Amino acid sequence: MRGISRRKFTRIISTAGIAGTALLEKMYAEAQTFGYVSHESVRAFLDLSGMKVQDDQIASLQISLERALEGMRKIRDRNVPQTLEPVVMFRVRR
Repeated sequence: MRGISRRKFTRIISTAGIAGTALLEKMYAEAQTFGYVSHESVRAFLDLSGMKVQDDQIASLQISLERALEGMRKIRDRNVPQTLEPVVMFRVRR
């Protein structure tokens, strides 16, 4: 079984558009409520984006989606005051 690359995953996410955003919100709520994204939600997301993925690859895509949703949750949970000015320079910490 060949995994889905990060680039392919990004392409799937970006091609979904507004409807994909709504579906992503549904998957986000699903992950918050149940702790995972359902197979049906992933299949609906793939159908919406027009991507053809074999059934054996959906499990790896589910893991990637759950990881992306967890990152989204962390960003949303941050408390950034409205008065904070944007940074001029970004430093990558590794």
